[in-house]
Amino acid sequence: MTTSLRGETIVCIAPRRWDALWKETQAIMSRLAPDNRVLYVEPGRDPEHGVLAEAARNWPNLVRLTMREVRRNLLVIGSPPVLPHGRQHLPAGVLTMTMPLVMAVNAGVIIRHVRRAMRARSVTSPILWLTDPYHAPLVGRFGEQLACYFNFDEFADMVGNRRVTGLIRRLDDTLTRQADVVFATSRSQRDRRRIINPRTHLIPNAVNFELFSRAATIALPLPADLAELRRPIIGYTGWLTDHIDVPLLRRVAHAYPRCSLVLVGPDHLPSSPDLEGLRACANVVFVGRKDQAALPAYLRAFDVALMPYRLVGHVPSAYPAKLHEYLAAGRSVVASALPELEPYRDVLRLARSDDHFVQLIAEALADDSTTAVDARLAVARENTWDQRVAEIRGILAPLVGRERVAGHRVLD
Repeated sequence: MTTSLRGETIVCIAPRRWDALWKETQAIMSRLAPDNRVLYVEPGRDPEHGVLAEAARNWPNLVRLTMREVRRNLLVIGSPPVLPHGRQHLPAGVLTMTMPLVMAVNAGVIIRHVRRAMRARSVTSPILWLTDPYHAPLVGRFGEQLACYFNFDEFADMVGNRRVTGLIRRLDDTLTRQADVVFATSRSQRDRRRIINPRTHLIPNAVNFELFSRAATIALPLPADLAELRRPIIGYTGWLTDHIDVPLLRRVAHAYPRCSLVLVGPDHLPSSPDLEGLRACANVVFVGRKDQAALPAYLRAFDVALMPYRLVGHVPSAYPAKLHEYLAAGRSVVASALPELEPYRDVLRLARSDDHFVQLIAEALADDSTTAVDARLAVARENTWDQRVAEIRGILAPLVGRERVAGHRVLD
């Protein structure tokens, strides 16, 4: 049985811009590209940016085809803008009528644009890589030999408009059923989809160990925006949005007034009195989004790294990408008690409650022994993106060239 994947073309309908906050899709595609050609199709709207800004940026792509080679064999393709769907202010009856139409229009735009890119690069029989339930109408539209669904979140549980939860769940089920292979980043995501599609595999989030371990092994310079801060530093890196427990962070800031609480990442936190209170704390610093290459220097400055999550919606089913980044950096970690973190109790601290979370930070501040750091590094070393992509290659390679597992489909 073949275990290598070489010489194929992968059409990835990506969930974010190539240069957006670096996450699983960029990590996987960058590692598949050296031996395969990757067409990384950026979304018509990146969630990191507003609707109007994205529409203005992507409008020219309706009439042009832009490609740039960001790495060997990896072409990034700009997409036309897409229509917004599931708007919060619309009543359920209107959404029921409008969302299928909006989705059909968006799918048509994407299909036309991707086919154009495929013709420009003489692509036939690609491997199609999808990442979003809204991609369900794209299966079978590119003459692909394989359709893969990489599920990295429970989208139906994270949508802001609860009136469209059922529709998104049905789309997710449809895409899961149609895909030849499904990859899921957590056990609960895998177990739910395996009932629908037995060809579902667990591929948890991982780490660029070589990059993030620099925080534990190299005397990196202190970032300029942290130079004047009071030590110790308690920190967080990643998206700052509604899955973050702002009241808990405010409690941490008040409980440790002699520490600095540093929040690194794009700030999309919804307005609230607690957020205003957090911003008003003299020892809290929002430093904004940083490129992935800069993160090890910030992590090296942290004395404790936090995962302060609200355990609602999609969060309980998540496998945080930052888990192994923190461990590779050798940081002492305090986290909300997500089920996926339970197997790592030996190398991090899981909080049973807000009071417990605050208490554990004091323990973590004193836990910087060489033995503890080495244990964290050892776990991260076993959970790298290189290892995960090797698993993906091993799953896909035997299927390449065979008749479609989920039913042979052709271009219409």
